[in-house]
Amino acid sequence: MTNDPETFMKLEEFDKKIQFYEKLGLDKRDNVILSMVSKNPRVSQEEIAKNIKLSQPSVGARIRKLQQKGVLHNVNGVNFKVVDLNLAKVDVNSTDTNAIIEEFKDCPFFINALITSGRHNLCLLFMATDLKRLEGIVNHHLRGNPKVKDVEMNIVISTAKDLVLPLNIDYENKEQAGCKQDCKDCANKF
Repeated sequence: MTNDPETFMKLEEFDKKIQFYEKLGLDKRDNVILSMVSKNPRVSQEEIAKNIKLSQPSVGARIRKLQQKGVLHNVNGVNFKVVDLNLAKVDVNSTDTNAIIEEFKDCPFFINALITSGRHNLCLLFMATDLKRLEGIVNHHLRGNPKVKDVEMNIVISTAKDLVLPLNIDYENKEQAGCKQDCKDCANKF
């Protein structure tokens, strides 16, 4: 690993601040690997190996271990900052969060859901080419749903950092391929 005392001290201070590497069972070399990959997802194993003074096969084994632990993931999707799509954050207060999530599992506009605490217990993320479609999804599936007590929809204007969102497009999924996508038409009814 790097012999630079200043880098070592920065790593020590950083570890103390974030305090989750220990919980994840990671060592300093794993920390450096994660740092390098987060800065440049296409960094070569050879470059990482030179930085942490290990062989390339050892770095490859560490990367596989990080992936198996679920610490390191590759996310393929679209970068919200560079595409011309609308992103909606929909906060919901629901009596059955799992049922609401299940309703959207095959929706091609559904990005993800977060079960949360606080005033709203569910946060849904949707992406579409136009605001009318997003309004239609919310109106058709959430407003008036007996399992939904409250809905608040916000359109994301910008992000501070790159935000890569995986698209929920699966041409082999019969439910998704057969989607009538009439949510857009429902926007006019409300």
